[in-house]
Amino acid sequence: MFENIIKFFKNIGKKETKKETGSSKDAAKERLHLVLMQDRANVSTDFLELMKQEIIEVIKKYIEVDESAIDVRLTNKENEDGTNGAPALYANIPILNIKKENTKQEDKKENEEEKTKEEEKSKEEEKTKEEENAKEEQEKNEKTENNKQEEVEKEVDNKQEENEEEIELEELEEIEKNEEVKQK
Repeated sequence: MFENIIKFFKNIGKKETKKETGSSKDAAKERLHLVLMQDRANVSTDFLELMKQEIIEVIKKYIEVDESAIDVRLTNKENEDGTNGAPALYANIPILNIKKENTKQEDKKENEEEKTKEEEKSKEEEKTKEEENAKEEQEKNEKTENNKQEEVEKEVDNKQEENEEEIELEELEEIEKNEEVKQK
């Protein structure tokens, strides 16, 4: 099976010379052959689809293709004597444009630049978050400091009020003593 895949890549540029089937009998026969080939080669349709996607991805590195028109399938290769031979992988991949070497290099450079930009953006976002956190922490500390200062000021005010009350009481007591002394 893998030998046929290797042959496929060797013959990728060659045209398929397979004859079209004209009748439904021939079409049914062809489908039966394909099912038998898949069974004999132990290739599931999922595996064939996976292989198709991987082939397309590799080819897309070098050429632009029309993905909607790609046809990859397992076929029966005809021998020179007209009999059915080994299964073969058939791929019809319409080419839109061949990429040039510097296009690939430019793509690689663009990818690297994009990656660098994303990393820088990520670093900037992280720095901004750190700055926001530091600012929040500073505001929190300032608020705590203000609260402490207000508490101290309240304590001082309370002490002053207590002192003033004590002074008033003392003055009242002295006045009362003076009045008692006068009355005697």
